[in-house]
Amino acid sequence: MTVFLSNAPGRGDSSVATTIPEAAGPEVFVAELGSFVATVESWLWPLLAASMEMPLADGDLDPGGSNWVLVVAILLCSILLARFVQWASRRYLANADAETTLGRAAFAEIHTPFAVTIGLLGVYLSLLVLDLLDSTPTVVALISTALIVLWARASIRIGRRWINVLQEGESGYEFAPMFGNLWTVTVVIGAALLLVSVWNLTVTPFLASAGILGIVLGFAAQDAIGNLIGGLALYVDNTYKIGDVIRIEDDMRGTVTDVGIRSTTVLTEDNLLVTVPNAMLNSTQVVNESAPQRHMRLRIPITAAYGSDYETVERLVLEVCEECSLVRETPTPRVLFVEFGDSALVFELRAYINHPLVERRAIDQINRGVYDAFDEAEITIPFPQRELSFLEEPSDAEYGFEESDLTVERSADRDGPDESLQ
Repeated sequence: MTVFLSNAPGRGDSSVATTIPEAAGPEVFVAELGSFVATVESWLWPLLAASMEMPLADGDLDPGGSNWVLVVAILLCSILLARFVQWASRRYLANADAETTLGRAAFAEIHTPFAVTIGLLGVYLSLLVLDLLDSTPTVVALISTALIVLWARASIRIGRRWINVLQEGESGYEFAPMFGNLWTVTVVIGAALLLVSVWNLTVTPFLASAGILGIVLGFAAQDAIGNLIGGLALYVDNTYKIGDVIRIEDDMRGTVTDVGIRSTTVLTEDNLLVTVPNAMLNSTQVVNESAPQRHMRLRIPITAAYGSDYETVERLVLEVCEECSLVRETPTPRVLFVEFGDSALVFELRAYINHPLVERRAIDQINRGVYDAFDEAEITIPFPQRELSFLEEPSDAEYGFEESDLTVERSADRDGPDESLQ
């Protein structure tokens, strides 16, 4: 695209043109921006000098209307430059086929704050020309506040975009989620300190009671501080990362979807999001089923009746594993003859699956396949059996006791032990 700017009166009727590529790199964009600024300056300052009816070399400005002419020129120039920055940035970012890099992600967030900063800088220079900075401190503070908030927001969004770029890359940085939370907290604290400085807030009265307030906050935020320290400990220990399947004390199992400063979010097998405090994860047993590798080994017990050919049992089970799509070919499945059970031969199938969350489906398919294969091969799957035997006695048998014998036994108990035994 080509932008034409006509020269001021008295300098000819020719036009100055600057060409802006529709999709260019950052270096070309900066070069074209400088060319555009120089073109605007060559067009604006002669027009300003002609309006003030004074030579360009004179630096003294008439305190009357000439200052307002300069203010209008400054505001016009800042608005034009801000609009140009926005337009050129959108043209540069419009190339959807371009590779998403850290620089491109940052540029996508700073072009709007940069344009707004140019506009506010024009307002600030206008106040400076009119010598109104000392008389309008509130306006200056508001401009500074707007810039601080704007650039703090942009910094947080840049951090998030960088995290997304890092996670989408091949390396897959595991520190990205924790770094994003720490970066957000750091930017917010820095922006708050700058705002305190801009508005000249007095914090001395607050410092006098900081000790007592710190103790109160320490007791009130005990759990929050514990979760924060627990999150840092989990990050340092590299216990898990986003996408890992974890099991917490055999009570809950799910996929890690977010690792925050205070808590970790887990998506369970029932499609429920559970928020677990980091302090709890740091003090309990956490089993990472996705580490060190994604594939997981299954251990499935299989029984066959006594008298069955154990080689046939092994062959049938391995054939079932070959037909199961959820079982990995490498490492190869194995069948172990574990023990002689009370009522069966006990085997154990050891096979690997691609992901921990398909464990139950794989076990279901293997069990169904083994049952059908054993049924076709007429191999019995035994189950515990017990036999109860009753003694047969004559139906006319009678049981009883003599009352005299019971009386003698009671008398012996009262008289004490037999002396012959002493």
